[in-house]
Formats: sequence, structure tokens, C-alpha cells
Amino acid sequence: MKILQNLALVSQIGLSMAIPILGGVYIGKFLDDKLNTEFIFLGIFSVLGIITSFISLFKITTKGTKGK
Repeated sequence: MKILQNLALVSQIGLSMAIPILGGVYIGKFLDDKLNTEFIFLGIFSVLGIITSFISLFKITTKGTKGK
């Protein structure tokens, strides 16, 4: 049972890191294509995605250690 809990935690961490970063890249690329800018929005939204993913990682890890 402990193995499944650890596997769920690892997959949750992976998804909570990947989805905001990929979403930021996708939104930034989309806006750059629509507004004919060169990687301005891609850079901005990539950084926002990275910041969001680390905030999410921090919340997950502190939630897990709070009960111990």
C-alpha cells in the first residue's frame, strides 16, 4: 500500500511540474504567432509556468511533511 502512495505522489509531482510549464509554452507560442512577436510572450509565459510549477511543488511537499 505504501508503494502505491509513493507512486501517486511521484506522479502528482511530475504532472504538477509539467502541465504549467507546457501550458505556458503553448500559450506564449500561440500569442507570439497571433501578434507576430518574436518569443516575447513565449519567454514570459514560460517563466510564469516555471514559477507556478515550483509553487505547486512547494505546496505538495509542505502538505506531505506537515503531518509528520
